[in-house]
Amino acid sequence: MKNAQRITVLLFKRNSDRIVCSLQARLFVCFILFCLCAPGCTDTSKKDSPSGQATAPNQKGAADLRDVLFADATKSLGINHTYLNGEEQNKFTILEAGGGGVTAIDFDRDGWQDLFFPGGGQITESNSLTPLPGSLWLNREGKGYLNVSVPSGANAVKYYTQGTAAADFNNDGFPDLLVTGYGGLQLFVNQGDGTFQELADASGLVDPVWSTSAGFGDFDGDGSLDLYVAHYADWSWEKNPECLSSARIRDVCPPGAFVGLQDVVFMSNGDGSFRSVTSEIGLVPEGRGLGVICADLNHDSKVDVYVANDTTNNFLYVNTGDGKFSEQGVASGTALDERGTANGSMGVAVFDFEGDLKPDLWVCNYENETFALYKNDGNANFRHITSSTGITALGTLFVAFGTVASDFDSDGDEDLVVANGHVLRFPAGNSADQSPLFLRNSGKGRLSRQSFDKESYFSNKWRGRGAIGLDFDRDGDIDLAMSHINQPSAVLENKTLTKGKWIQLELIGTKSNRDAIGSHVLFSTNKKQYLRHVIGGGSYLSQNPYLVHCAFPPDETLEKVEVFWPNGGTQRLGNVAVNQYCQIVEAGASAP
Repeated sequence: MKNAQRITVLLFKRNSDRIVCSLQARLFVCFILFCLCAPGCTDTSKKDSPSGQATAPNQKGAADLRDVLFADATKSLGINHTYLNGEEQNKFTILEAGGGGVTAIDFDRDGWQDLFFPGGGQITESNSLTPLPGSLWLNREGKGYLNVSVPSGANAVKYYTQGTAAADFNNDGFPDLLVTGYGGLQLFVNQGDGTFQELADASGLVDPVWSTSAGFGDFDGDGSLDLYVAHYADWSWEKNPECLSSARIRDVCPPGAFVGLQDVVFMSNGDGSFRSVTSEIGLVPEGRGLGVICADLNHDSKVDVYVANDTTNNFLYVNTGDGKFSEQGVASGTALDERGTANGSMGVAVFDFEGDLKPDLWVCNYENETFALYKNDGNANFRHITSSTGITALGTLFVAFGTVASDFDSDGDEDLVVANGHVLRFPAGNSADQSPLFLRNSGKGRLSRQSFDKESYFSNKWRGRGAIGLDFDRDGDIDLAMSHINQPSAVLENKTLTKGKWIQLELIGTKSNRDAIGSHVLFSTNKKQYLRHVIGGGSYLSQNPYLVHCAFPPDETLEKVEVFWPNGGTQRLGNVAVNQYCQIVEAGASAP
């Protein structure tokens, strides 16, 4: 970043709708501490990449405009984390198959996305679990990451961990960190000084069963974030049968060998504490939950929840607005595949696949099943359209977990990334390590797999689990962070040649929850409109940033941005500059 600092204030017709632009991301910090900031933008011209190769705007190296390119920047960034599951003891527990996720969290509020990885655990010969610490990585302005796990206190661990999510649950301006796993939840409350204090039990988040993915969302519309936690199976050492594969070799038991567990909803009391409302909010029993999405799926200003379940019906909880959920999975068309069969569902994402301004659902499934793309027909009604989109050409060998929907090539439509890896250690006719997928959106109702050169991360095989998209170097395109089982995690820098324009928004709620989870944004150009959402949960055991990213072709001009806040309010901005990071404060906030 340049040393010179310049602030330009652009005033629009409504005094409450303002954008403040700055060449220095760190100018945000002093505002954000007290939620009294005006909206802000930062110009982000290209800088040296972590690999040391200078990259200019729209000139990222020897590439073809037809190709999406990623460079593995893990080592050059200094990241060194491996999720361990304890399988070396050959206990073959289903717990080992879950793996761990990854979360983006700007915990020091300097405008650069930091990363957290759960650590997993070890299994002893005497059938006990030893938790392993997670790792927190501080982003040093896109040039590298520093391991701050110990000084931050984020390495404190009580359980065998798997999932993670981040959100500012207490609306104090600093994002907090949730970690799920076997034995209980951990809530690391951000102290605002670079450290965390673990306060799950003190906050009322008492949940001793096996938890997987989790998502924050304001379910009752009071401005404070509530929490949905997915539970998997009733496994224990006393309920750990021996199972044989088709080759008569011992391996991990299938999910059907275990009873599914009911999920849990914790409602915020508005004072930093939670209470369980599972019995009264309308959750259905059992499920084997693995993926969670919290988003306004019918655009009624109420946050709904979609849950991907393993071999049982997926759930769609429509928020009725009276403190209740109505489970509409079967009725909405999102519980089963096109043959009426429950799939082994894991990773989930929300995106507007065909650009019709309605949020669609993408679900990753087990081998011998297809991926599920549920097209939103409005009013919480969906159609399974996988067979008409080209997805079936991928085959059915993949066991798919984490997934990211984003516009990686800046052409206006959102593409998909999928992390794959088998749950079995010795799968017949398949391999435990599997190649990840990049599915490019044609913008005409088709998704196709892109091939990469043999040295690419996407051309190699991994035991993939978590996947998130983030712009770690703040150059305007979306990079990736991927987690694996017993293999080093990876951070991939997006080096795609593109001529597209982009804008990224950080929404700051004042009457709504501060992270603006449940918002959706409509970007209008001179030719088209683009829809994006702020989503709690997502992917698998992971959490993407709450930043809203939108890109569009170079011949389009951004004319208007409309923010639809979770509390029902709408903010409209005109003449917004592109190729900028912008911060938008919900109307009604005090000016700094």
